[in-house]
Amino acid sequence: MIDFNDPKQVAKAIQFTNVNPELTKDELIAHLEICKEYGFDAAMIAPCWVKVAKEYLKGTGIRVATTLNFPQANDTTAMKVALVHQLGTEGADEFDFPPNPGFLLSGMEEEYYQEIKQVTEAAHSYGMKVKVMLEFGFLPTDELKIKATQLSMKAGVDWVKQSSGWGKGGCAATEHDVRILKENIQAPCKVKVSGKVNTIEKMQAMFEAGAELVGTSSGPEIVKRMVGDINAY
Repeated sequence: MIDFNDPKQVAKAIQFTNVNPELTKDELIAHLEICKEYGFDAAMIAPCWVKVAKEYLKGTGIRVATTLNFPQANDTTAMKVALVHQLGTEGADEFDFPPNPGFLLSGMEEEYYQEIKQVTEAAHSYGMKVKVMLEFGFLPTDELKIKATQLSMKAGVDWVKQSSGWGKGGCAATEHDVRILKENIQAPCKVKVSGKVNTIEKMQAMFEAGAELVGTSSGPEIVKRMVGDINAY
């Protein structure tokens, strides 16, 4: 558990996020400057900006994180794996991706597992870390949430995450969901959380439930012990 009275430790547990499709290059640079100012763990940005961010953050120790097949989740497995190779070539350090919830909801557990496994194996061949966004907003029961987490763990992902906090399958983070994740993984797999984590109090509650990393667009507000935009992710 980090010391929530230490702003530097708090910042190092935040991936500062802006994946808005209308983001301009100037706005991207401003986002990266904020990452450098606060010393966040990573800049979470869209794939089209990975090369720019990688060069801009060179030497800072701040990771370049991005997304894959987000938010739709239902490209084919082969398409997702092809995108992994592209992200590896672009220089991403890690990415968050949603496995196809339609597979799991259809009882197609093997297809669901194989997609996560193939994406993860491809990513690890480049040294990239994988954070799987399980989009609990699509999963109506705890049993399905547990199954999604267990299959992800079996597939070898580095991080499990209850949601992107974005779109139809996105949902606000809850301690209950974080505990489901934590109770169904083993080290070295860890828990990341996203979805309306916009105050230091919410972040601390998620960490006490088992999270070790948060993705949020309210990074500066959390560090400054203020309240971020409740309508953001």
